Amino acid sequence: MTATSALLRQRHNYYRSLLVVQVVALLCLRPLQEAPQLVSLVYLLIGGVGVLVDSPLLPQNRLTPHLRNTVVPQKVHHDLQRAIRRRLWLEKGWLIAAGLELIWQASLLLAPALAVHLSALHMAVWLALMLLILWLLMTALAEEPVFNGALLMGAAAGYLLIGFTGGIVLNSLLVLDPAAFNLSATAHSNLPAAIAHAPQMLGAAFGSLTTLGSSVLNEQSLTSVSASAGITIVGQLYVAILIAGVLGKPRQIGAVRKAAHPKRPSSASYTKIRRIRR
Repeated sequence: MTATSALLRQRHNYYRSLLVVQVVALLCLRPLQEAPQLVSLVYLLIGGVGVLVDSPLLPQNRLTPHLRNTVVPQKVHHDLQRAIRRRLWLEKGWLIAAGLELIWQASLLLAPALAVHLSALHMAVWLALMLLILWLLMTALAEEPVFNGALLMGAAAGYLLIGFTGGIVLNSLLVLDPAAFNLSATAHSNLPAAIAHAPQMLGAAFGSLTTLGSSVLNEQSLTSVSASAGITIVGQLYVAILIAGVLGKPRQIGAVRKAAHPKRPSSASYTKIRRIRR
């Protein structure tokens, strides 16, 4: 196994891990209504999958001495160095977002006025981190050599990532403009609205992503309408770009056709040629 194939397998593990975490989070959306404080941990876990699973600092992701000493072409070496730099940027961004999330959550409980001022920064940092993860994911999908199940899992994970990003945005907007949402009474009325209604914000984000909408969003508010339209547009653009730039690449289509229609044995070809000569 070469260094390139080892890193490619590591990338596929990242696709699977990210998709599994997202699906489990969606399945637990109902139980999260009973413990809305855990929604922020879900966001941290999803944003940190690349750090916790795909990091080259982890022992299972380190290359063996044999692979490290493998001679690779200059272009492959440049791509590997660029991938490592991206991972370092991702780790730094996740650490910043995690620290800010802790401060924001604490301010919601202890200093609501400070939380209002931090909400815009909270939304900007998380939006930048999630969009970076989405961009890196799409770049990785575009570099896949063949069309396979791992590519499909990565594509699905990217689509779901947009919904979780929308949940973070709506959660921050809830602090900045509470009138933009139709909030109903919950069993956690003693908690701040941004914590008690975090599961509803996540559900509303996926409602906007799938163009179904949500009753939580106030249709008379420009804030909620703009946020919902932004989530929907990003989701549709992602699907369009993915189909045009990733799934529609000629080499991938050729690989699928070659796998679906394998070449005939050489003996059959030889028999056919003999018949034509006669």
